[in-house]
Amino acid sequence: MRIAAAALALMILMAACSSLTPKPSTPTPTPTPTPYVPPRGLAPEAGTLRVAVTGAAPHRDLHQVVSEWATLFGASLGYSRIMRYVVGPGQPVPSLAVECDLCSDWREVDPLTYEFAIHPEARWQNAENFDSGPVTPQDVVWSLERLRTPGFPHTALLDSVDKIEPLIEGEVRLTLHHPDPDLPQKLASPYAVIMAPGSLDQVNIRTGRVVGSGPWRFNQGQSGQAKLTAWKGHYRELPQNDSIVFQPVANLDVGVQALLRDAVDMTQVTEEQWDALEGQGYRSVVFQRQGRGIAFGLNTRRAPFDDIEVRRSAFHALNPHAALAEIFGIGTVGVGVPGIDPSWLLPQDQLASAFDGPSDAPALFTLTVANFGEEYVAHGELLGGQLREAGFDVMVDVVPRGVYLNRVWTDRDYDAFVGPLPPTDTPNAFMFALLHTRGSSNVTGIGIATLDQLIEAQAVDLVPEARRALVIRVQEAALAQAAFFMPVISAERWAFSQRVEDVPAGIPGGSGDFWRHVRLAG
Repeated sequence: MRIAAAALALMILMAACSSLTPKPSTPTPTPTPTPYVPPRGLAPEAGTLRVAVTGAAPHRDLHQVVSEWATLFGASLGYSRIMRYVVGPGQPVPSLAVECDLCSDWREVDPLTYEFAIHPEARWQNAENFDSGPVTPQDVVWSLERLRTPGFPHTALLDSVDKIEPLIEGEVRLTLHHPDPDLPQKLASPYAVIMAPGSLDQVNIRTGRVVGSGPWRFNQGQSGQAKLTAWKGHYRELPQNDSIVFQPVANLDVGVQALLRDAVDMTQVTEEQWDALEGQGYRSVVFQRQGRGIAFGLNTRRAPFDDIEVRRSAFHALNPHAALAEIFGIGTVGVGVPGIDPSWLLPQDQLASAFDGPSDAPALFTLTVANFGEEYVAHGELLGGQLREAGFDVMVDVVPRGVYLNRVWTDRDYDAFVGPLPPTDTPNAFMFALLHTRGSSNVTGIGIATLDQLIEAQAVDLVPEARRALVIRVQEAALAQAAFFMPVISAERWAFSQRVEDVPAGIPGGSGDFWRHVRLAG
């Protein structure tokens, strides 16, 4: 239950900063853009990107916080990790591909041993009472040991690691308990930051300065405004912009107003807001997420869904793509397993076959719909209506988030459900938790020996192409059980002015790696 409790905590935090951007059922009035000349002295600062953001991080200790604000707009951006995600123009999405960040090279010595050479030019940013110096293997070991402190929220990132050792050649060795092909992705997590132990003397890491070795210096004012300044001493390529200012706004409507007034250059928007902006000189990018969104599950442990034919009939009654388009406008439908690249995801024609067929086994049941906002309720009620139209006698029970978390994720006392699931960033974390028979978050009871064997086989296969084929088979087997899928895999749209160029369409793992590629025209 320890893992399940952690998952529930993640869900609560996830709900507060969900990346789902609904398509409102009624249009939200949006003013038509008019030419605007900033007053004298308020023109955009050259080389500074201005971004409207909602929310805030509770504190700045990345090893102990669970907050996408902290990883996308906050303190995480001042640090390096051993690995980072590959983002940038031309990178296929969705993607979990990684490359060296703090390392200059890495190798898999054997299935249980990884060695990382620390970049010889990697240095710490300087600060008051702290001089810049080289990043050492001892710094890396100290940080990773701190990351896996018992009780900290991200210990699962290193759950396969037995020993972490510095080597005299300027390297770090990780010795594993068992093979873990997701380890490079875990080390690229925006929470797996490497800190300078010496910079923390008499400093409150939750509220104090951020001293890292990353491409940005991070500062946050009392008003909540955060600023990234490109650090000229960085050992890799410098960011495209001199600085980024993250300007807090109360909600997306205020962000749109700021964009229209030329007070910011970028803001997240709903699809309805984008309909009003498109064609008015603005552009946008859609970030396709992985491991985030809404799940649909059937309880295979009790009637009527202990009968696989009834479950398949229920799936045949659904049109999840239509429901997604009507309520959210953007996003994807899938089993939900995160993929290293798009070829790891079940092809859409195979996915569609699960919802194509006769619905001839109608039954009486209750669909629990999580009330995490109006759009969640509308989406759940729409799926309930599709089931009802196919002949099922469905009672839709809209419940508060606390009831949902207890009923579905703790007690597992439900017939069917529609609602958010914990953010999950790696293939193994998703498959073992949600699809394996003994998974800590397997709330549907889905699982057969064949599916378990496939999950276990791919978890020790270190040959990418062979593992990819196994992951596809896992998705096929899971979908054939007709108990769980994701009718909404999240996406979010960001709109920006003509001043902004080269916005990559990927934010893997909730990381802010893409910000270094965004460029200002001229």
